[in-house]
Amino acid sequence: MRRLPVLLCALFLLATATPAAADPPPEPVPGERPPLGITWATGDPYCLYNSGEDVVKAAADQLVGSGLRDAGYEYVMLGDCWQAAQRDADGKLTARTTFSASIPALVDYVHARGLKIGFSSGTGAKTCSGQAAGSLDHEDLDAQTFAGWGADYLRYDTCYSVNGDAPARVKKMADALKRTGRPITLEVDDYDRNQSPWLWARGAGAQVWRTYKNATFNFGYSAGSLDKQYGLEGYAGPGGWNMPGSFTFSYLDTAERQAKLGLWAVLNAPLVADMALTADTTLPADVMANPDIIAVDQDWAGVAGHKVRDTGWTEVWTKPMSDGSAVLVLFNRGELAAPITTSVADAGLPAASGYRVRDLWTGEETETTGALGGTVGRHAATVLRVWPANTTAAPRTSLTVELPDSVPPDRPVTATVRFANAGSTPVTGAHLQLTAPAQWQFDSPAEADAATVAPGATWETAVTLHPVSTATEPFRMPATVTYTTAQGTRTTSARAEAPLLLAPNPPYTNGLLNTQPWMSSENGLGPVERDSTDNGHPLTVNGKTDAHGGLGAHAPSVVRYYLGGKCRQFTATVGVDDRGPNGTLGFRVLGDGVELEATGDMRHGDPAQHLAVPVTGVQVLALAVDDASDGSAGDWGDWLSPYVTC
Repeated sequence: MRRLPVLLCALFLLATATPAAADPPPEPVPGERPPLGITWATGDPYCLYNSGEDVVKAAADQLVGSGLRDAGYEYVMLGDCWQAAQRDADGKLTARTTFSASIPALVDYVHARGLKIGFSSGTGAKTCSGQAAGSLDHEDLDAQTFAGWGADYLRYDTCYSVNGDAPARVKKMADALKRTGRPITLEVDDYDRNQSPWLWARGAGAQVWRTYKNATFNFGYSAGSLDKQYGLEGYAGPGGWNMPGSFTFSYLDTAERQAKLGLWAVLNAPLVADMALTADTTLPADVMANPDIIAVDQDWAGVAGHKVRDTGWTEVWTKPMSDGSAVLVLFNRGELAAPITTSVADAGLPAASGYRVRDLWTGEETETTGALGGTVGRHAATVLRVWPANTTAAPRTSLTVELPDSVPPDRPVTATVRFANAGSTPVTGAHLQLTAPAQWQFDSPAEADAATVAPGATWETAVTLHPVSTATEPFRMPATVTYTTAQGTRTTSARAEAPLLLAPNPPYTNGLLNTQPWMSSENGLGPVERDSTDNGHPLTVNGKTDAHGGLGAHAPSVVRYYLGGKCRQFTATVGVDDRGPNGTLGFRVLGDGVELEATGDMRHGDPAQHLAVPVTGVQVLALAVDDASDGSAGDWGDWLSPYVTC
């Protein structure tokens, strides 16, 4: 991805910030806690950004002036190409011309602000960019150079390792750093090499290692990196941390930023902001400096976060905390708001008469007897910290709205609203207020009341709407309940969302579905593709392709077709595409939301399965690919020759 030039120092307007402290002492134990800081182009090491002395100083000043340094963000890490392509006459690394002053002076500038500084190099004669000198056969000299400058961190890429010698080359640099006597944290960056550094990097002397080869600049790649973390929690711990990727904030809205930070914190991952893009040179300190999230990231209770529930579009992750509490993340990667069910059991907390609950993004404190679910918006996450302890806080409540799988644009629809009291004290005076979606009207009152909702009880009511005319806009209905507790009046809100059941053509006749328009599609990574997968690669299962083509999907995925009750049978051959040699997934066929056929879990190399599914009377046919509940990294599934007989 092309990187835009970063803004100059003037944009930060912070260069006059007063230094807070002289050269901070280096970390006594490198990697004792996950590092927090900023860097440049960690996901795109190709020197397309204009990093220089002024940019680094401005970024350091911004960390101080924004309060991020005091929140824990202490590292300023230079990216690839800070150094020139050639060494000096003495064989030492030298900075590019964009660094007009000496590197020691720049290090002093950063240290004087109570911050630490890092550099980058690589195991080869060149770094990943191919435009800067690496450390091959200069490990001791470079280690002494970095230590002499006062470096605190070294990012070390493996792009030019050969014949599997990356561990040995990394160890050579790690040993050289130790011999300098200065504690310097070492990060292994395995770009596009698939060398599984979590298996060997700690033993080679590194304290941080990448666990996802791509940049995580947008939501899709961030979710893809999260999938890659499944099963890696056992490799993280004091002195060594999984690095799922940095933050390029301009590609993420507020909900996505909060979701990513919450998930990364539960993983005990380094929190590092990438400042290579112009739009990212002003850091969102209000999100990054959340003390509750940072406390989760920096706390170690013996194991990193792990996934405990996966329904395809929604997931639940949890992590124990050293004070006996636990953190739960309710994550919705889908395009529509969705209810997520979880409880203290998912967090592994001991039985107790009550639990204190804190929402780490809103700061709201409640109590529950066990239930913790609720509605979570698209690309969002609710992050909860839960203690097994009684508290006098208000009872935790949840508001969900059940809608059909698809809403018809020209007929009435019924929504069922549920307001649950998960606490130990009653809720009184509950008042429900619904707002009609655009192009819809209520057939029944949009308001309702409940005198009392007892502890553990759920108040349920239904409402019917009809379209003013044939609806064309997405169905999104806000819902709010205002209620009274012993702690005062409170409000909870949710959005009920469902895709419109749009028929792009009259009901189908016989034909291949890969040649027909679909109603809607959702896909784990990138769009569902016709006759290809993963950005144009041929559909291939066990080395074979299909002359009739098909649909290529990345789990979790669902494609909906309108049949209008006119067809009799759906047939297809399904299998795990060769693009995912470690893929595990399953295929399901649904008619009007009811499962008609399922393959069960399939692995790469399993024989393809032929499906013949009766669909008589089905209005909407849904083709779903699930990720086998083990994360969706590499899960590409093919619907070959998908055919309807009508």
